[in-house]
Amino acid sequence: MKNCKKNNRYWLAGLIMLVWLDASTGQAPGFETTLHAGAVWRHTPKLTTRTGKLLWGQEVGLRFQTTGRRDWQAWQRYPVFGATLVHFHLGDGSHGDGFGLIPHLSVPVFRVGRFAAFFRLGTGLAWVTRPYDYFDNALQNALGSHWNNITQFRLGGEVRLDDHTRLNVGVALNHFSNGASTLPNYGVNLASGYLGLAWSPQPVREADFLPASASKRAVKRWGGLLQMNFANIEYGVFDGPKYAVWGGSAAGLYHFNRVNRILLGIDYEFNHAIYEFGLNSAEFDNKDDARRGATRLAVFLADEFLFGHIGIQVQLGRYVGKSLNQYVLRQNYSKLTIRIYLPELFKTTLQPHLGITLKAHSTTAEYISMNAGLAF
Repeated sequence: MKNCKKNNRYWLAGLIMLVWLDASTGQAPGFETTLHAGAVWRHTPKLTTRTGKLLWGQEVGLRFQTTGRRDWQAWQRYPVFGATLVHFHLGDGSHGDGFGLIPHLSVPVFRVGRFAAFFRLGTGLAWVTRPYDYFDNALQNALGSHWNNITQFRLGGEVRLDDHTRLNVGVALNHFSNGASTLPNYGVNLASGYLGLAWSPQPVREADFLPASASKRAVKRWGGLLQMNFANIEYGVFDGPKYAVWGGSAAGLYHFNRVNRILLGIDYEFNHAIYEFGLNSAEFDNKDDARRGATRLAVFLADEFLFGHIGIQVQLGRYVGKSLNQYVLRQNYSKLTIRIYLPELFKTTLQPHLGITLKAHSTTAEYISMNAGLAF
């Protein structure tokens, strides 16, 4: 199980590097630094970690402003890619200090003269200094491991002070979670305001943005996507055994245009923790009942945004089926998936992809899974 946990980290780190290499190719580098002020949000009454106290954090990183060298950059209004090192002093009552490496993508909402509004999504690896420990730190239950995922959402504005310098200000939500790979895992949700400064050694002006040479209109409207996923989680018991969650999905998709498509499909999961728990606790009469109880079936609707070889998908699902879906936290769930698409196979439309998914019920993460699949 320890090796599987390490493999999860290596998979995540490898995917981050693939995204980084794909995003940074041909872009003009710049530098940015950011100061955060915020507090941990008490998103569940079960959380014993300290909340509500003013906390400080900072970021320092690289950014790559796209300028339309590829058509999709113009279609997506010239987004900004980057990677940042982040630190939050969570405090003695909130797991000590959190450090993270976050590759990120900032998508312009609108531009007016020197001002632009951006939505930013980033996800990466984090390390916290004081996770839950039964003997040494039993009063903090947000995070059960040193290694975690960190996901950051930012909404803010950017003012161009001159051709090299930009001032950033806005609000952020910073989420630490290990995806239930080690319990407890109620997660740290840290809401903050931020102020930052970005500087580029090369001037970046509106005149530098190149128009697309091709139409944004979709060449083919309809397609499909198949995906398999795997997660390895603790279930119900702190410091307990880990169980596999296997799953798959099939969806039809419709392209609104060449950088945005909607998906409608079916999700399937088999949760070994529920299977073993139900048999050992006599919740199920036999293995067939246990298999049905451990099976989850759902329908989902998703929207995927494409940035070159990178896809970002937001998904809403609802469990369906009688005698299935036992021990689910809620009837509805959400998923955030980041994929990197590989080259098409054999000069066809078959396109493999690798990715990671964060699944949650309301504000509580259930797992982080590794994914592989095929789009066509």
